Amino acid sequence: MNWIVLIAFLWLSALMNEVITLEDLKWKNRVLLVFPNMEENSFEWEVNDSLATEIEERDLVYFLMADTSLQTNSVYSFSPEYQKELLKRYALGSKKSCYVLIGKDGGSKVRKEGEMVNWEELFATIDAMPMRQREMRSSDKFFE
Repeated sequence: MNWIVLIAFLWLSALMNEVITLEDLKWKNRVLLVFPNMEENSFEWEVNDSLATEIEERDLVYFLMADTSLQTNSVYSFSPEYQKELLKRYALGSKKSCYVLIGKDGGSKVRKEGEMVNWEELFATIDAMPMRQREMRSSDKFFE
C-alpha cells in the first residue's frame, strides 16, 4: 500500500513541475528569464497580487534562476542542464544581474544588464508588440 501512495505522489509531483524547454512555450507565452547575481546586495524579487495580475494578463511566465534554485509563476520547470544552457545563451557571461524578455515568437525582445526588472518598462514594451495589440483589441471586443 505504501508503494502505491509513493508512486502516486511522485506522479503528481511530476505533473506539478513539468520539465520543458523554451520551445514548448513558443506561441503560448511570453517568457522572462531572470539571472540574478546573488552577491549583489541590491537584488530583490517580490511579486505582489496586483503585479501577478498584470503578469498574467500579458501571458508572461517568469523564471528566476538563482544558482541551483528556480522560482517561477507557472507549473513549468527547466532541468538543471537546460538552466545552464540558458544562462550561457542569454546571460552571455555577465557578472551582473540581468534579464531577458522573450516574445511568443521565441525571439529575444529585451535584454537588460545590471538592473532590477523594471516592470513598467517591460509591460510597456510588451503592450507595444503587434501580437499584444491584437490581444488587447480582441479582449476589448469581448467586453463590448
